[in-house]
Amino acid sequence: MDSFMRFVKDVKYDLLVPPLGLEYSKMTPKQVRENFEWFISRIPERIEYLTNRCAQDLNITVNELNLSPDSLKIIWRWFLKTARIEKVPKEEVAKLEKNVGHLGEHWIIREQLTVTSQFILRDIGMYLGETFIKNHNSIRWDYFMRPQNEVSARKPVLLGFVYIDPTDKSQVTSLPFDPIGLLEYIGHKIVSKTQKETDLYEVYVERLKFLPAD
Repeated sequence: MDSFMRFVKDVKYDLLVPPLGLEYSKMTPKQVRENFEWFISRIPERIEYLTNRCAQDLNITVNELNLSPDSLKIIWRWFLKTARIEKVPKEEVAKLEKNVGHLGEHWIIREQLTVTSQFILRDIGMYLGETFIKNHNSIRWDYFMRPQNEVSARKPVLLGFVYIDPTDKSQVTSLPFDPIGLLEYIGHKIVSKTQKETDLYEVYVERLKFLPAD
């Protein structure tokens, strides 16, 4: 099935496509700044679209999707009902079998989330980020440039989380959090059939451990 037909058969959802793409490592500092400003500017409309769509599909009031921690359970329940899985194209499977097949079947990806499902995860990542920001004053969207080999470098991330060394509380390390990147991983639990309706809420609770003391 070609890319167009895969898109036609996918779940209907308005996609937010980044104008500069997603290859952050290739972006210049100017492009990183422009991408971040674009990202921040689109958050309100994406939250509105996501919550309206979720409320409509679940037949609930949009007021229930109020950026509260508990609303994350509703958002994720909707995602699990909405997301779709597709077979990985045969040519891509063949490449995997050739390149990493000797490592075992575990390395061969035969099913994946559809493109639209992956874009929905990006909107949910925005929602998760805004949930932290609404409920915790120390958290904000930002980006960082170095170290360049850090997986979250140049991406829009949440800053304000820290790790405090339990043996020396004067040693405090910043812990940037990429909610979209993490949700791309969590979302793929659907493929392995290990998903739970509380997955998104548990991400939120787990991250609370790294909030600085008031």
